[in-house]
Parts: sequence; C-alpha cells; structure tokens
Amino acid sequence: MSIVSIMAAILEQELREHGIRGLTKLDRETIVHSMIERTAELETDIKNRHLGSRLDDQN
Repeated sequence: MSIVSIMAAILEQELREHGIRGLTKLDRETIVHSMIERTAELETDIKNRHLGSRLDDQN
C-alpha cells in the first residue's frame, strides 16, 4: 500500500468523523497528492526565505 493510499484512508476516516461523506477514493487520493505538493512548495519557499535572510545578514 502506498503512502498516498494510507493517507487517503486516514483522510476518509477524518472526514467521516466530521460528517463529510461522498468523496471517492480517487477524490481523496487527489486531495492527498495536492496536500503533498503544497507542503513541498511551502517547505521550499520557507527554505528560500531563510537562505535569503541569511545572505542579507552577511552583507
């Protein structure tokens, strides 16, 4: 089982606990993929900002 499938199953459980139903497995996996991509982009942005501020401090 892939990490995306595992995360999609966890997402399904969380959604059910909050009364949200009706998403397909593909919907949940798409959401998980999007979350992973957005997290990676955010991490890159934070690292770039941190690196940029360190370079500014050196000047």
